[in-house]
Amino acid sequence: MALDRKLAKLLNQSALEPQEGGRIILEETDPNSKMKVALENLPVPILAVRVEKLSHLALNEGPWNQKCDYLLFFASNDTDHVIFVELEKTLGNKRKSKEQLRRSLPFLEYLRSVCDVEHGLETPQSRVSIGYFLIGEKLSPRLDKHSVRVGPDWILKPEEHKAIIVNTVIGRRVSFVTLARA
Repeated sequence: MALDRKLAKLLNQSALEPQEGGRIILEETDPNSKMKVALENLPVPILAVRVEKLSHLALNEGPWNQKCDYLLFFASNDTDHVIFVELEKTLGNKRKSKEQLRRSLPFLEYLRSVCDVEHGLETPQSRVSIGYFLIGEKLSPRLDKHSVRVGPDWILKPEEHKAIIVNTVIGRRVSFVTLARA
């Protein structure tokens, strides 16, 4: 059984975003930001987990408590895929956002372990395809001069950050294909 289906049985519904009409609305948890992104054109079922609903147990305060906004799980061609997503209204401080993405990996490992304990190891721990995405409405708080764009989203050049590759997308609507390709 695929990881997304295993998790769907185990996770509380309050931690999941509903998929309706081939799209999922991802929302920033910061009340000051009010950032919303529509993930559209979903050809496969996506399990969107709001990481805020998962906890770091009893760790002391520190940078290790940083976490991204969402984990997106899906399966295709007998492979499990996970996309880490951090939402930002403006992308001025990309370093902090990239660090949140990088420091969220323990949540994936924890969820995989819970599935292995509950469902048993069908095979030795399979490899999971992982992608990291930073999604913002605009590059800076100043006026956005990029008024003409092709498609609903605009992807910037991927950047390496401490052994992970972070893709950056600008837009309020993001095609699933954009995330799945990277």
